[in-house]
Order: sequence, then C-alpha cells, then structure tokens
Amino acid sequence: MIVKDLRNSFNPVPKTLQKNKAAEKSVEKPAEIKKKSSKLAKLERERDKDRIKSGKCDYCHHNVKRLDPHEVYGGSNRQRSIKHNFVKNLCRKCHDNPEVIKQLRIDVQKEYEKKHSRDEFIKIIGKSYIKGGI
Repeated sequence: MIVKDLRNSFNPVPKTLQKNKAAEKSVEKPAEIKKKSSKLAKLERERDKDRIKSGKCDYCHHNVKRLDPHEVYGGSNRQRSIKHNFVKNLCRKCHDNPEVIKQLRIDVQKEYEKKHSRDEFIKIIGKSYIKGGI
C-alpha cells in the first residue's frame, strides 16, 4: 500500500520551532486593572452620601479639613462593613496608623455587641477582635 497524502502523518518542521513561532505570535499584553463593579460603586456612593467631608476625626477628635471614610473591617469584609455601618471618618494620620485600626476594630465590636451577640458578630466578620472572647 502506497500512501500519497502525508499531510497528517509527516511534519517537516521540528516541533521546537513550531512552539517558538506560536509564542512569538501571542504577545502577552499587560493585565488590566479590574474596574469596580457597579454594585460596589453604588455601595460606596451610598456610604459617602451622608458622610461629612470635614470636621472631627472619629478617633482623635481633631478638626481637619479632609476626613477619609474607613471601613473598619476591610479586605473580604469590606462590603459587610459598609452594609452594617462599620465605617468611621478618620483623619489621614489616624487612617494610616495600624494601632488605631486595631483599637477601632475592638471598639466597633464592643459597640455592636451592646445590641447583638458575639456569635452574630462572628458570623458577619468571621472572628472576634476582643481578647478572651470565643
């Protein structure tokens, strides 16, 4: 039996060269920064709607011209912080201080536990920030 059509069984170009050519064709583009979802943007607008942009810092009580809204429990809990109003207006000095943030987390949890239980707080945020707790 003589095979006349060798297109499917014979490859005259070595495979290593084929891979290099394929790599040259697909030039990697830099990843774009993910834009905020419309749901998150709406939550932030509602959060900022009633906020005072200047006045007293919620932590140090100094009068400042610019207050930054700070979600006390950030990261994956950011939207939950906005929803449950765990947002404080802080001056830039307090906003950048990790010790202030630790204390705010404890204070906000204590404030929440006046009306609710610690178990409810843990279900929302995921852990307790008060030492000696559950």
